[in-house]
Amino acid sequence: MAKEYNFHMDERSPALPVDLKHENRKKVLSAFRHGEECTVADISNRTGISRLTVMRAIQFFMSRGILRSMGLGVSSNMGGKKPERFAFADRRLTLCIALWPRSTRLSLRTITGMPLAETDFPSDLHRPLEAVFSDLKEHIDAFLQAGKVTRSRLYGAMLSTAGTVDMESGLLRFSVHSPEWGDSIPIREYLAKILGDLPALLVENAGKTAGRAVLMHPESASAGRVITVFTAWGVSACMIEDGKILSGPLSLVGEIGHMSIDRSDPEQCACGRNGCLERLVSRERMSRMAQEKGLGEKLRGEEGDFSFRKLFALAEEGDPAALALTDHLARCYGDALHNVAVVYDPDQVIFQGSIGHAGPSFDQQLRRHMQGFCYYPEDGAFRIGYDAADLLTLNADGGWYMLNEHYFQDEHLYQDE
Repeated sequence: MAKEYNFHMDERSPALPVDLKHENRKKVLSAFRHGEECTVADISNRTGISRLTVMRAIQFFMSRGILRSMGLGVSSNMGGKKPERFAFADRRLTLCIALWPRSTRLSLRTITGMPLAETDFPSDLHRPLEAVFSDLKEHIDAFLQAGKVTRSRLYGAMLSTAGTVDMESGLLRFSVHSPEWGDSIPIREYLAKILGDLPALLVENAGKTAGRAVLMHPESASAGRVITVFTAWGVSACMIEDGKILSGPLSLVGEIGHMSIDRSDPEQCACGRNGCLERLVSRERMSRMAQEKGLGEKLRGEEGDFSFRKLFALAEEGDPAALALTDHLARCYGDALHNVAVVYDPDQVIFQGSIGHAGPSFDQQLRRHMQGFCYYPEDGAFRIGYDAADLLTLNADGGWYMLNEHYFQDEHLYQDE
């Protein structure tokens, strides 16, 4: 027999205006966004909505299978009746795909963010697009089968990749890491061919996806203007203003890797210009500079390529040659951040990836290269932070955040049938 609930509601109380009712429902459901169990009192205290209105909203979501009762909780120190606790009930899953130049990661999570499984495998984006997505389909099929997950269990999927991506149209406008694909590629359509017509199919640039990971932390999400700087096989930025991502009509906002830093530099970037930040600080450039200073072997990573982590560790030991290399990085990034500051004026900049491992020596060099501009205050133009977390994990966090946001912003959730 179905459980009966006695909420002692006054049937004569006036109905709320539709817009206010929907807004209240959004506030109530948002309390469960990250998987918390809540009582009516918890939500009422957090939102300022009356307990009666909160309970009505919970009833509404329970009738749709979105929320469920978890039974009675623990009574307060004052004693009294134990409060009933409620939790998110939609058991569909999210799939985040990092389709990157050297490796791909698949990450499976619940809608509320609980990690369930992940796998990595090598990828080569210089192959034909059809071949890349054919391999991706095989890996996704095997991944889901291993977890006994059918496609009907998926709420949505999010794919991040290199290049300028238009989220609205689902187009990969262009990528210097796979120029063979051409431009204006309907990458969301390719994803739909693999996974079918899921409620949510999202595509985004890798830097903007990893950058969204900071939105999982309330102190960063409310920090005004925040820039995350993605540093790996490429350099790009995610520009966030009051929790919103800036992109632009050509999806070029944040492409700071193609900011001209030294037009006299002889190396031409794949974008067609010379002096791009991305080329001046690339692994290949830094490896050549390390060889010239006799540090080639010392700075070789596990995979045989240049290791930024080892460079920063050696610089912290005071090695003069290593400090010269980090000073080159600091000058290049300092010039780029100065250019960003005079057009965006951020409150905070956070380095992710390779430069996320930098130590105090690099930070001092960076700040020194940014001095001398009379418009900056004495303590600097903005706060600078370093996030050494695994970049693929940050990408999975950001991708999940996008799908979670898509779910909870769906107006159909809050409308009466």
